[in-house]
Amino acid sequence: MKTKILYLMIITGLFLTSCSLPQSQKIPFAMQINKLFADGAYLSEIDNPNLQLPSDINAGQIEKYFKIGDVFIALVLRNSMNVVLSLPKGFIPSFAGILAAREDDTKWNKWVEIKDEKPTDKNNPYRFDAPNGKLLLTVIDQNGAGSGEGIMKVFSLDDTGNWNLDDCSYYTAGGYGVEPPKLEPTSTECKNIQLLTGN
Repeated sequence: MKTKILYLMIITGLFLTSCSLPQSQKIPFAMQINKLFADGAYLSEIDNPNLQLPSDINAGQIEKYFKIGDVFIALVLRNSMNVVLSLPKGFIPSFAGILAAREDDTKWNKWVEIKDEKPTDKNNPYRFDAPNGKLLLTVIDQNGAGSGEGIMKVFSLDDTGNWNLDDCSYYTAGGYGVEPPKLEPTSTECKNIQLLTGN
């Protein structure tokens, strides 16, 4: 009987604790961001909000921070032909992708991890845009035409919280004065990546 009462007290306590959490804590980041855009929030680039990083990520991997409403976002990079990072000696990046946090958080959460088809692809998040309240993530690998220009993929966040490949092209780093040739999103060069979403 005592065991049943104790079990009931634990379940009740867990239920009350979850009910007392702010509503924003119960919504996955993707859904919260979509709701913020629907409510008129906008994307802005910001300075480092100085939150605690996961132990396998170094601050030198992050060059861009953003904010949408009360959500912070950070783009986490790895070294490639396109990206040269200043990292501590012996530190080997094992994560590339997106971190997210809410204003009342003290530490970053891994939101999206970028997984390569091959280790040599080295896909990196490049930028965020939000035309018409639609979040776009640009990712660039190091393949391209053989000298590191890379293949650029543009993903959009849909209403269900999934990332969809919208566009793909040879990336020219903006320095060659020509429009990068477009690739079909179904081509092999465009599909060398997976976006694994956490909360």
